[in-house]
Amino acid sequence: MEIDQETQQIFLGIQRAAAWMDPFLKLTAMGGILLLQYFARMVTEKKLRAGTFQDFQQFIHLTDGKYDIMNIPAVDTEGISLELHDLGVRHMVLPDLDKEDGMLQVAVYQPDRDKFGAWYQRHILHQMQGGEQEVCDLRNLTAGRTSILSLPVAALDIGWKEDFKNMGVNYASLPDLRVGDGQIQVIVANSDLPQVEQWYQLKREDLKKEGIALDDYSTISMTEYSQMGQMTEQSYLDSASSEYQEANRKYEGAEKGEIEKTVENNQRIKDETAVSFEKYKNDPEYIPLSIDRTTLVEQASRNLQDFWKEGKFACRIPGTWGSREYLLLLPLQQVFIQKEKNSYLAFISKNNPPTVIHAGTGEAMQGIKKMSGRAFAKKYFDPVMGSSMERGQNLADADRKQDPSPERIDRSSKNQEKKQPDLSIHYKPDLGRPKRTLPPPVLKK
Repeated sequence: MEIDQETQQIFLGIQRAAAWMDPFLKLTAMGGILLLQYFARMVTEKKLRAGTFQDFQQFIHLTDGKYDIMNIPAVDTEGISLELHDLGVRHMVLPDLDKEDGMLQVAVYQPDRDKFGAWYQRHILHQMQGGEQEVCDLRNLTAGRTSILSLPVAALDIGWKEDFKNMGVNYASLPDLRVGDGQIQVIVANSDLPQVEQWYQLKREDLKKEGIALDDYSTISMTEYSQMGQMTEQSYLDSASSEYQEANRKYEGAEKGEIEKTVENNQRIKDETAVSFEKYKNDPEYIPLSIDRTTLVEQASRNLQDFWKEGKFACRIPGTWGSREYLLLLPLQQVFIQKEKNSYLAFISKNNPPTVIHAGTGEAMQGIKKMSGRAFAKKYFDPVMGSSMERGQNLADADRKQDPSPERIDRSSKNQEKKQPDLSIHYKPDLGRPKRTLPPPVLKK
């Protein structure tokens, strides 16, 4: 396939985008590089304009890869972008890879997630599909006493709305923010929850006769529902229409590039701005461990990224070396990056035994099954950790002491100060808007 000059520049851009990132930053920004490579393919196939690639390249560079992709029920791209612009939410509207699903995908700069989250919840409620009651009528009728139910799709056959109507259930259907997960969300008046429970049990019995096992439904908060709208880079690409999938198919048989291999093997580790970080931080059942990247990960006797393919994070346990080296294994979602400290912050169960294996044989550490997470942390990471946690010191004071590293750089408080990227000076203003002081303009499709 002949490659024109514009396409050559795009692929050079991919190489530059990978080059400017230090190895630690690549852990968080690699998903963005995956999107760059996909966008480059689509530009080559004339499915996207070259400016899309250039805009996103600039976006991940300015944000250091600190963004979340959010699925938004909307059809008015300009209107959504303008609303976020006026709120000061730094973002980029991503290419709409499926124009028939009524959804837009927006990359939101993580430091602006609080402002975005408040807007997002209001927008979702405005987009609700009316059931027996529109959302405003439903809330007025119940004085705001409503619950969000997440129901298995298998329970919601064609006649479920008629069933609710006959039972007098006041409800409204919420937009499906995570298509394909087998769940549908509805908001129901609290006074009608007993009728819904009775209906669900009858539905479960009917389906059981047909050999279909129906899981329990769950009651979720508005925050939990909103989080369903967050997508990974891969799920965003998986949502593409057949047109884009067909255009991408010719590349799938080819030898994968370095970027694709890295993304495939290294699942993304989030940083401390992620929503899930707050969940673990505030959960009394978990305690934090600070894991130095240089001494406990890079200086281990084996390549610990091999575990990432299995969705696990591994680090060397302090004080174990050579033939007596042991590794702590954790789910990747329980580990977060601390960029300023060149370390990871992991959360382990306080009461359950951790998973510890020998670095060479893979056998479990002797006696580990009888040791709680708290006892493990106290013994291997920091002897004074137990008492400091009991005194309720904050998370910043909870860092475990690590093996001293001769390569560790002295980081004074002055050196630790890092300015947030000034996105505004790199973005072109909206030409159609009046000349006045505005929040940082956004990148457009």
